[in-house]
Amino acid sequence: MDTDIAQAKAALRIEAKARRAALTERARRMAGVVASEILFSDKGLNLFSRFRGFTSYLHVDDELPTDDIHFHLFGAQAVVIVPRWSRSAGRYAWAALLPGDVLRQGPMRIPEPSQPGVVPPSLIDVALVPGLCFDVLGGRLGHGAGVYDRLLRQLRPGTLRIGLCFACQLWRDPLPQEPHDLRMDYVVTEEQWIDCRRARRTRRDRHA
Repeated sequence: MDTDIAQAKAALRIEAKARRAALTERARRMAGVVASEILFSDKGLNLFSRFRGFTSYLHVDDELPTDDIHFHLFGAQAVVIVPRWSRSAGRYAWAALLPGDVLRQGPMRIPEPSQPGVVPPSLIDVALVPGLCFDVLGGRLGHGAGVYDRLLRQLRPGTLRIGLCFACQLWRDPLPQEPHDLRMDYVVTEEQWIDCRRARRTRRDRHA
């Protein structure tokens, strides 16, 4: 990795964590509710009428809560999968999440289904992706271990990628990105739905 990019990413991670940590627990809960409403509103992509399979994540600490998102997904009888640590493989894999699942605590205290319940990646249409920060062009910055990038690459080409974050985690200026970094198609916060693909087209046209 380029040293300048690595340093820029490290500084952004510190700032993004500080912004997120400054939110109150009540503000985080309410943001999760509103972000879920925006995600599944008619102003979005009418997700339930077009797609059946979704990846998501089980939030931990001060991440954007996903409880309401999962409530909507289960209500629509969608297929939901989340990351689960595979002790035998020594890596994260995708596992089914079912209503009322008993969860266990995985590495780094991240909740996960207690049973593997493997789901073929070919069934997944939409990936709901966490991150420390995103930009309006779809750039994403995670914790730096590359865990989610590796998981997303298991999904079939064309799987829709939607970043989920608090409004304070959204950057207007482009984040430092490398060739292997995966961009989001959309980003959803408690304030808005961002069409990153349109933003990238507009940016290209301006610089053409």
